[in-house]
Amino acid sequence: MDGRMDSSSVWLGAPLEQLPTPALTLDQATVRRNAERMRERCRALGLRLRPHVKTHKTLEGAELATGGTRRGIVVSTLAEARFFAAGGFDDILYAYPLPGGRLEECATLAQHLQAFQLLLDSPQALALLRQRPLPAGKRWLVWLKLDCGNGRAGVRPTDPGAMSLARAIAEEAPEEVTLVGVYAHCGDTYGCRDVPAIQAVARATTAAVLDFVTALRRAGVPCPQASIGSTPSCSHPVPEMSQLTELHPGNYLFYDLQQTLLGSCHPEDVAIRVLTRVIGHYPHRNQLLVDCGWAALSLHGRDQAPVGCAAIEGHPQLRLVGLTQEHGQVEAVDGRLDFERFPLGSILALIPFHVSTGPAAPRHAPPRPATPGSASLPAAGLRDRRHAPRLLRPRRGEGGGALAPRPRLVGRRAGSCRGAAPTPRPCAHAETLRPRRGAASTPRVLHPLGDPALTPRPCTHAGVPR
Repeated sequence: MDGRMDSSSVWLGAPLEQLPTPALTLDQATVRRNAERMRERCRALGLRLRPHVKTHKTLEGAELATGGTRRGIVVSTLAEARFFAAGGFDDILYAYPLPGGRLEECATLAQHLQAFQLLLDSPQALALLRQRPLPAGKRWLVWLKLDCGNGRAGVRPTDPGAMSLARAIAEEAPEEVTLVGVYAHCGDTYGCRDVPAIQAVARATTAAVLDFVTALRRAGVPCPQASIGSTPSCSHPVPEMSQLTELHPGNYLFYDLQQTLLGSCHPEDVAIRVLTRVIGHYPHRNQLLVDCGWAALSLHGRDQAPVGCAAIEGHPQLRLVGLTQEHGQVEAVDGRLDFERFPLGSILALIPFHVSTGPAAPRHAPPRPATPGSASLPAAGLRDRRHAPRLLRPRRGEGGGALAPRPRLVGRRAGSCRGAAPTPRPCAHAETLRPRRGAASTPRVLHPLGDPALTPRPCTHAGVPR
């Protein structure tokens, strides 16, 4: 058997300190708890949860977020939509302005799925859909994207054109296009500084959406659904949100340093860590060098938080001060570094500022031979206490990424692990699948996006268990 393919399970059950680095890791219990809490918040409000899957981009993470239903998710790219559709998910909302040059891809998904849904925010996009009617028995399922203050995509609900666009979607060709509802993203909550400010944004967004839906219904335009979301707004929902029909947060499964600073969660709710090894001592500039660069972590937060792109768990006296593609530079907050405390090969655990960019970082590198643990192709381990019990195939392709798991280290402080780097071993992405009755549970090598024409990337990834 090909050595590359056969070694795909080499890290299953391995101690975390043996993982190649940089490694994105998750604490299983924390991820599960975060998923259940969000489902419970929605149950208490009488709302449906439609989790956004762009943070983790994995079947396991989406199954956990949907409570095992495999229905009702949000994606950001068509590659994600295809991946989850192939994985048995349905009722998929592609929450991105309709890309005109990719209408045939949308049509293929719409014909394959029971419910593939799109966002529109312009008459031009509606005209594109009208030019490509679906076969008999199928209609385009459309949400009108509203901009209620986020300032990204969407029409402002107070603009006269918003009402006319909604009416056109609903009435111009009802045999071809259906208005499902209105959708707004509370992205402006990320500019808040505390929970009351977040709740004020959520309350204002909810009011704007509900006012628009009421106006539509008074005008005789049916609008069954109303959805808003962001992890900050959904982590501390306001009572008024119960008048909506669904919420669509995404980051909450992992949380991160930014969410902690916003007040969305407590530090113990952050499930993700990026493990990195010390690879250099430079006393003349009072710095450590680590093997995690921006390709494995991202630059998000560099100018937004005192700790920068990541905090170093268990070591408040250290600060990540610089990132290049494959390297990170660490300094003491004050005074001289104690280099003896951080020998070469010792492991530090980084808490990312914003996790949605961390797990997605590898998407920009095309499949290519590489050393496992290369900073641009980080390994990921889903840890249960001290070990990485399973590997997982992340969704790859345009807009792709890897799920990173972190098991909380038991009996030692995360960030104080020591151990020599393991011998690099080529490894294809693998996923331990739920066995059929009578079948053994064995890792199976899978190609990125299920395309055998693509060469498996020789790095390791791990994921949330089913």
